[in-house]
Amino acid sequence: MTMATAGEKIYEWDKQPRMPVPAPPRGSCDCQFHLYDDPAKFPPRPNPPYPPIESATFTEAQKMHKAIGFGRGVIVHSAIYGSDHRLLLHALESLNDRDRYRGIGIVDDRVSDKELERLHAAGGRGARFNFVRFLALDQREAEIKRSMGRLRELGWYARLHVNGEDLLNNSNLLRSLEDVPMVIDHFGHVGFEGGMNRPVIRWVLDMLKQENWWMMVSNGNRDSKMDAGWDDAIPYGKAFIEAAPDRIIWGTDWPHPQWTKRMMNDAEEVELLYRYVDGDATLLRKILVDNPARLHGFKQQ
Repeated sequence: MTMATAGEKIYEWDKQPRMPVPAPPRGSCDCQFHLYDDPAKFPPRPNPPYPPIESATFTEAQKMHKAIGFGRGVIVHSAIYGSDHRLLLHALESLNDRDRYRGIGIVDDRVSDKELERLHAAGGRGARFNFVRFLALDQREAEIKRSMGRLRELGWYARLHVNGEDLLNNSNLLRSLEDVPMVIDHFGHVGFEGGMNRPVIRWVLDMLKQENWWMMVSNGNRDSKMDAGWDDAIPYGKAFIEAAPDRIIWGTDWPHPQWTKRMMNDAEEVELLYRYVDGDATLLRKILVDNPARLHGFKQQ
């Protein structure tokens, strides 16, 4: 992910999502979307990387999921709130059906054991570690290792928000974490130029041989150089899915913060995923239903 530069137009999410063609399988899970709300009630941290998208409430997210045919989702706590989980807890604890949504927090030394227990009871199942520099959530290696130990005790997984080379720069640390499930989100933002033989691509494919490493093949449209179709993402989607079909998930990344290209309908993102699997219904069900259920503790459908 990159931040919009000064003067760049930022587009808001499409308010009229439609059903993808064909419709996704029953029980499909959007494994990454963010929530925002009134900053008077849920203030962002000091000097956030971008302002809250106040229209992107949990109510609107649920409407979007219904429109695109998704019955489940995973709320990924936005970096603009730091490790203040009040909004995430408010959303998860408001649910009548606790088997529809899960949460991913941000775990650092400021988060108490009591708060982690509350998050787990509400549906928290993992924590996101932001290695991208512009988010300004620097965690030193010792703190990351302490946080990983806390995840291990809860049975949670770690989600890695990186910009390509961050994986290589932190290779020794990441390779040492063998007993925590590790999920690279958004293709690792490896970029779709330069071919499949780059060091970062080889590194990712090597890690996907390990049973604790997963990937979320989302945001192909964000990293693409194209405004529509996103053909340059397809070889990468296919390669990563082929490498670990039982450890691939997908998400919308709604409401697409800091979006500076043509804003797509969320159904278009789902239809891009269909192209990664060449319409293979069995493989699609793994990515949208079975794998997310196993990773997040949903009931299998």
